[in-house]
Amino acid sequence: MVTTPSFAAPSISLGPHSPHVTRGTPINATSSPSAPTLRDSSTRAWEATALSWKDTVPSSNAITPSGSPSIDTPTVTRHTTVSPPTAKATSSAQSPSAMHNVPTALRVTNLPAVSLYPFGAAEGDTECVQRTVDFNSPLLRPEIGFPLGKALRDTLYFTDNGQIIFPPTDSHMPSSPHPPSQGFSSHEALPMVAAFWDDADFSRGVGTTWYQEYPTLGSIQYPIIRDVEAKIQKYLQVPYSAKWTLKVTWEKAPAFPSQLDDTNTYQAVLSTDGSRSFALLLYQDGGMRWDYARLAARDALIGFSSGDGYAQNSELTKEPPAVRYRPDQQRSSGMDVRGLWLFRLDRHSRVNYRLQCLTWLQAQPPPSTWSMELPPCPCSQPQAELDPRYRRSRSADRMGAGVRCVYRGTGLLEGWLERFWNGELEAFEWCCRQVGKPHFCTRYSEKRPRAGCEEYVPPTPANAFGDPHVTTLDGLTYTFNALGDFVLLLASDAHTSFVLQGRMARTGTAQATNFMAFVAQYTSSTTTTVEWTLGSRNEIHVLLNYETIQFSYSQDMGAEVYYSPSVLLVNTSSITAVFNGTISISVSASSGMLSAVCSLLEQYRNGTRGLLGVWNDNPADDFQMPNGTNIPVNSSEEDVFCYGMTCKSELGNQPVRTFNPIFLSQLRQENESQYQLAASQCGGCRECIYDMLSTGDVALGLATQSLVEDFQKRKAALSKWGVGNVEETEQVTRQYRATGPGVRFVPHVSPELNDGMLTWEPRGTAPLSITLQAVSPHLPPALLQLSFTLCSCRSIQQCDYNSTTTIASSSLQVAKCDDGYWGPFCQHEPDPCAQGCFPGVGCDPHTGCGPCPPGLTGDGRHCAGESLGCGTACRSRSCPEGFCSNGGHCHLHPPSCTPTCECPPSVYRPALCGGRRGLPAPGQCRWVLCPTWGLSVPELQHYFSCTLSGYEGYQLDYVGTVGLICISPCKKGYCQHSGRCQHLPEGPTCSCVPFSIFSPGGARCEQLAVSLTAFISIMVGALALLCLLFSIARNGVCAGAVWLFLLNPCPTAPCSVTAPHMGG
Repeated sequence: MVTTPSFAAPSISLGPHSPHVTRGTPINATSSPSAPTLRDSSTRAWEATALSWKDTVPSSNAITPSGSPSIDTPTVTRHTTVSPPTAKATSSAQSPSAMHNVPTALRVTNLPAVSLYPFGAAEGDTECVQRTVDFNSPLLRPEIGFPLGKALRDTLYFTDNGQIIFPPTDSHMPSSPHPPSQGFSSHEALPMVAAFWDDADFSRGVGTTWYQEYPTLGSIQYPIIRDVEAKIQKYLQVPYSAKWTLKVTWEKAPAFPSQLDDTNTYQAVLSTDGSRSFALLLYQDGGMRWDYARLAARDALIGFSSGDGYAQNSELTKEPPAVRYRPDQQRSSGMDVRGLWLFRLDRHSRVNYRLQCLTWLQAQPPPSTWSMELPPCPCSQPQAELDPRYRRSRSADRMGAGVRCVYRGTGLLEGWLERFWNGELEAFEWCCRQVGKPHFCTRYSEKRPRAGCEEYVPPTPANAFGDPHVTTLDGLTYTFNALGDFVLLLASDAHTSFVLQGRMARTGTAQATNFMAFVAQYTSSTTTTVEWTLGSRNEIHVLLNYETIQFSYSQDMGAEVYYSPSVLLVNTSSITAVFNGTISISVSASSGMLSAVCSLLEQYRNGTRGLLGVWNDNPADDFQMPNGTNIPVNSSEEDVFCYGMTCKSELGNQPVRTFNPIFLSQLRQENESQYQLAASQCGGCRECIYDMLSTGDVALGLATQSLVEDFQKRKAALSKWGVGNVEETEQVTRQYRATGPGVRFVPHVSPELNDGMLTWEPRGTAPLSITLQAVSPHLPPALLQLSFTLCSCRSIQQCDYNSTTTIASSSLQVAKCDDGYWGPFCQHEPDPCAQGCFPGVGCDPHTGCGPCPPGLTGDGRHCAGESLGCGTACRSRSCPEGFCSNGGHCHLHPPSCTPTCECPPSVYRPALCGGRRGLPAPGQCRWVLCPTWGLSVPELQHYFSCTLSGYEGYQLDYVGTVGLICISPCKKGYCQHSGRCQHLPEGPTCSCVPFSIFSPGGARCEQLAVSLTAFISIMVGALALLCLLFSIARNGVCAGAVWLFLLNPCPTAPCSVTAPHMGG
């Protein structure tokens, strides 16, 4: 755990905060108990209590009261100073180092110092450091945004130079090391907070940075957050509750060029409640130790600029370096401790829809806890109106949830599962419309899943109407005239059962009957019975569980309704009973007879019997009798009548009456002309013809025809017909084909369009919204809301389709840029001047920063004094391009500035940004070989190459304990015949060395030639030896004689031997 030192007791001694005065330096300063005197003059003099003053302040008419502290704030303005009783400077000429002493009056050492918040790995902080002259942290993305000035910023990052920057786009992350010498002007384009903005240098292994985010949307509380809130409330006198906070710590940050001892330690804490935002800047007491006398520029800056015309500088901006570089010893206006600065960063309070959306999302339970019983949306508004499970309502179901289905015209536009009715529309407005970022709407849909119509299955209707006619659940229509009570439907599933009966009575004096009452009974955990009875004035009387009910008007449904736990009764032109949302019976009265429409859900398929048939999508077995036998569907009317009588109800004490109906075939035989006339009036409708002929009532027959047509429309409306969801992401040309009789596509703003190509050629980023509507005279319309994604990057590889910005009803893609290009669509070319140059150094948009000012050395961006050593001098030079391979970093090593490579680690280490052991660093790629399968050395060599720029010819070699390495061919006997090998930039080169009689040659000394001189010498020696041996063999050997042989090579005689004269 990294702890912060406690503040020291007030002292007038020179401590580490004044490193430029030697502890042994004599300081002549005396004091007197007498009261201070006042003087009014135009001289400039620093007030001091224990030091001789080094500079002056212009006077004004303001007078410091006698007995008051010497300095109240660190801001020095024109005023009449209070001089100490006596103070003598040792010399009028000051040494250069002594000119940088900190005046103790401005150091307000009588106040306690602020303590830094605990930081480090033990506090959960993430370390971020790169051993380079400059580096940036990863992008941080506060989900609620961060108010700064007039805008709500999306991302931010901090730099090694004490900045916290809010970039305009994720792809543009500049970090100039040099602040403006006059401070922020409010005209800056780049928004930032300057905690202590000056050129730092972490390249020599000294110092690090830490950061941690504290999201506090929920109930989690951190001690640091409570303290931040308390400081804001105390010093700014405003109530405050933080929702997101960032703590950044610069620990022992060295100045450029990196020094091992004089470092700075300070913190920046950014905090927002979503509407307001604040910056707390804390400086460790005695921890701001930069030796500003050695800095090439002394413009350290504390403050902020919003990038949209709002800026503020600390009181130290206009102070001399002795004050500006020691904020830990200063007190900001309104503070009661040293080393603490507090800024409000927003220009005005705002409504933060991101915060409202996220707060709402956090309070929502998983949909699985409440949405299990919610059905999908019907595909059309007519389906929704006809399906008994759906109704217009402002109340929720028993789980407190419901489905909201939105229709445009009559087609489904969108649907959502909703839990609470109060606030649902507001939450949707916040997350999906006001925020303008699609991922918020995606998160909303996670809590409120979309309810499309893909899974929607409409109920299946059957009806009994007229002089009785029946249409079964499988769509078979027949006529059945009888007297008494009959079972229309017996239905059951695993948990419920249902019975529907109808009572038939004589239709006047006609030889026909009609329905005059229905009764339905639904049984689950309880039994519910509903009765409909026709009144004398064509009205319907309703009983619920054998009792009369009283309807009341519902504004939600626009009808009279009656609610009970297991059934909903709705009174409109018909009276409908909906049993537990699964079965509905709708009864209407017309021409002195009742008609009923029954609708069932899929759960009752293959579980029905009665006059409404066996529901299995097969009409051939609808005439199934109670004993399980069937009669053909093309049976005669007489046989169908006999089948119907098998469904007669045995319940009740009804008298047995004999009734023989008249059949349509008989009516036609009796009067063909009447039949043809009726057929003409009924438009060929058999049910209309029968009722008209059997009763002699034309109006009754036409009423039956109307019932038939209404039922057919109902079936058509309930038929599922919809379209899937389509998102256009890669292409903007699609072909949609209209299929089905009379189906056509109709654009909302253009003339009628059938089959064709829809092409969009974007000319800009203006909002675009297109909805296709498919209409048919026989089917409900279907809507297709198209979604377009626009990417305007330089190449498709730059398009980041996971980050979009919604404009109206379209989706505008934000690109991920590379190759130095930046901007929302990578439209800005790389700018070598974006990172800034040293003060006074010009910048060329093509070549970058110019040379350092005279007397300084460096690369134009970083400059330092020439006297600081060879390491600084090397900064004016650069490594050869591509000198290091495989991601290595090149350094110029003093004193000769020799390029040296520093190899990167193979994986991400905690010491680097992120602190995730074993995981790749953000924005970095590392090829890591995992031993998932074995490869031979030749196979491995296919994956690697030696491409050291400037040094060609290196080869892969496998070393058992190391692996594949790049070595020079010189190490593998590149030069033959003992030739000397040297690896030059153009490749290995051999220097051939002669040996014996041979002289090697060739690029690799692979060729051998014989030396002529050596060859002749050897041959002559050999011939001489032969001659000697020959002579000895011929003349013998004389003891004591001395033999001399003269070798005389000559072209004519290979060897001639002349014996010398011998004396006696």
